Formats: sequence, C-alpha cells, structure tokens
Amino acid sequence: MTTDPLATMRAAGLAVTHEVGRGMEGVVAALDDEHVVKLWDRRPRAEVERLRTFYDAVEVGLDRAGASLSVPRILAVEEVAGRVVTVHRRLRGAPAASPGPRAVLDVLEALAQVPATPDLAVLPVPDGEPPFDPDVPFGASLAALVQRRAALLGPALREDVADRMADALRSLALVPPRLVHGDLGHAHVLVEGDRPVGLLDFGYISTVGDPAFDAAVAAALQDMFGPRAAGATADFDQLAVVRFGHEPEVLVLYRAAYGLVTASCLAGHPGRHLDWCLRLVDTWHTPT
Repeated sequence: MTTDPLATMRAAGLAVTHEVGRGMEGVVAALDDEHVVKLWDRRPRAEVERLRTFYDAVEVGLDRAGASLSVPRILAVEEVAGRVVTVHRRLRGAPAASPGPRAVLDVLEALAQVPATPDLAVLPVPDGEPPFDPDVPFGASLAALVQRRAALLGPALREDVADRMADALRSLALVPPRLVHGDLGHAHVLVEGDRPVGLLDFGYISTVGDPAFDAAVAAALQDMFGPRAAGATADFDQLAVVRFGHEPEVLVLYRAAYGLVTASCLAGHPGRHLDWCLRLVDTWHTPT
C-alpha cells in the first residue's frame, strides 16, 4: 500500500496535481483551479459527513446574514484504502502577511449575525464529547464541559477552580445563540487586501452560543507566544468591548474556560502550548 498522499488520491480517481498544504488532520492537494482534495488521516466517514452537514449550514447562514465569506464546503466524499477523501471548492484569498485585528473583528461581526439552526450544532465539542444542545444555555453547556474535562488535568489544575468556573459560567446572562467558530485565529481568516473573504478550520469547538466566547478566544490567539502576547490580548479585548459591547470580565472567564478545555486535550503532551492554556486559566480570578 502506497504512503504517498497524492497517489492515494489518484487511486480514488482524482487527478490531483500538487500538494498545497498539510495539517493535523490530513493533506490537501490541488485538483484544478476551482477545487482541492483532502486526504484525511484518521477521520471516519461518518464524522466527515457530519462536518459536511455543518459546513453546508455555515454557508447558508453566512449568506443569509449578508456576509461575503466562503468556507471549505465538502462537495464529495470518497474512500480509498480505508481513508476518507473529500473534494472542496478552492477558496480565494490567503492569510494576511501582516495580521492585525481588523479582519478578525470583521469575521466576528459576521458570525454573530448567524442565528442558531440544528445543523450548526451537530459537531462534538470537542472531539470525544457530545454536541452542545442549542436549547441549553451556552454557559450551562460550557460549565458542564469544564467540569468533565477538569478530571483529565489532575494536579495541573488548582483545587476547586473548575467548580468555581462552572458556577460563574452558569450565572452568565442569556444571549441569543449565534454561530461560534471556537478557535478563531488570524491564520484561519483568508483576506484579499485587508478584507476577509474566507474562513477555515471550523471543528474544534464549533457550535452555537455566545459571540463573546469567539471574541475572547480570538484575543488570546492574536499572539500566543510573542513578547507582547498579553498586550495584544488586552488591546483586542478593548476593541471587542467597544465594537460589540462585550463585558471584559466575561471575556476573561470564557478565555479561561477555553484554556481549561484545550489543556485537557493536551494533557498527554506537555510543552509550551499546554503551559499557555493553563496560564489562561490562571488569569481568571473570582471571589471565593
């Protein structure tokens, strides 16, 4: 059996020309000027079909909201040698060469215009967990997730922090659920000039919920490891407060919840990413 990704794609009858990228989930190759093909590393077909349903709903929601953002809809699903192969439209644009907050803020505004539908809440949050129920308040669903995932962190998490965080999440004011990307960094936004035209990599904590969660995570992802990381997060928070009216303490709380959940996914992989996640938890303070 060949280990050449392009040869595997060609064995599925897809005349790919060259590799255009690879990531944690697979390899992407060009099919023609309008389409790309992805060879998935480990996703079973049922999960990919569920992602297909989700992306279809995202595109419909963005279009109805008047947002000119393309997403990598799955146009066809095949299997070869026990692996899933999918065909997608080739998206316009590229990640910004000098990323700043403007494009991400514009995307956050667009996502917050997309109301909840059942097909936007079909993905696990995250892998291995059930989808969030759109009829349950987002804070309550996130609180339950935090308490379940805290057990995976053991002594890396301070005593009682998960329970206190869950209480704070459950006490948040209800907001109409909207589309949440869940991991919105500037690398996921495709731009032409300074205008966002495409959006990638839904799927980690993609669901329907509070737009402030997306803003909180986006602030942290502005600069994860640079010398001005804390300043970049604070600057983005201020922009989000002014533009969207989010409450600063809610942003910090949501960022801590994201950090805890992501740390639980990295518990067996110590390193700076795990440490970064735990620092997000440490930045959250609430009276005992």
